[in-house]
Amino acid sequence: MIVFFCQPRATFHFPIGQISVEERRNEDEEKVLSVYGIAKSEFLDGVLTAQYNENNVNLRYCYKDNELTLVPSVSLPSNAVSIDFKRRFGPSNKLSYRYNFDTDDWNAVYKHTMGKNFKVKAGYDSEVRVGWASLWVGEEEGKAKTAPMKTKLQLMLQVPQDNFRNPVFLFNVKKRWDL
Repeated sequence: MIVFFCQPRATFHFPIGQISVEERRNEDEEKVLSVYGIAKSEFLDGVLTAQYNENNVNLRYCYKDNELTLVPSVSLPSNAVSIDFKRRFGPSNKLSYRYNFDTDDWNAVYKHTMGKNFKVKAGYDSEVRVGWASLWVGEEEGKAKTAPMKTKLQLMLQVPQDNFRNPVFLFNVKKRWDL
């Protein structure tokens, strides 16, 4: 199947992905062809994904079951390798961890939920060197517009590793009133 849009573009679909070719103009107003492709396939009880875009290739493998998610990925030609790990310890506790091998940056987040309207999260991000904790009241992912008299409240404490005596306290409220 070939699909054409306003700019000259062709997309070829096949069972495990697609390739798109589009004519664009670069900074010098010259016409150039831009190629994008994606392919997905089941592999070793997970999903292997390869994406190509403007001379960059991203390879990603995702294994997921009821308790564990493991996602190693590599970007070429930069050779940037990262791994994501998520572990569920029952229906209300989850630990997420991400490590970038090329920069040695990592972050970790622990989330505890009590019902669907109360969440406590704590984490650390080594890139910005900040530890934090937050409390959510109301559905974190829900929208305040979906129901009358609904409130989402977040209280967050950020503690910089370099200056732990000066923490930052953040307060966020989304409230809907129907008159």
